[in-house]
Amino acid sequence: MTDRVELAPKAVADFDELLAYLVERNPTAAVKLRVAILDDFARLARTTPRLDGPAVTLATGERCRRSFVYPVANYYRRAPGVLEVVRVYHHAREPIAR
Repeated sequence: MTDRVELAPKAVADFDELLAYLVERNPTAAVKLRVAILDDFARLARTTPRLDGPAVTLATGERCRRSFVYPVANYYRRAPGVLEVVRVYHHAREPIAR
């Protein structure tokens, strides 16, 4: 059983921007990273076993959880039947979580 995966508008923008940057420099790496990130979303959406990352607070004050797919941190939260991806954020950028 899996939860439905929804990406917040900022997560979609992050994901698109990250892949656009990478595809210009290394198309093969861009494809591999895209697959790895989508696999992470699928793993997090599985309800059995439920594998959650640590709880964090974003700079905006939002509480969520974090999962790493090097070099990206996926920030997400859960609602009944839904995995909402809040941000897809490259670790080298200015931190957004405390």
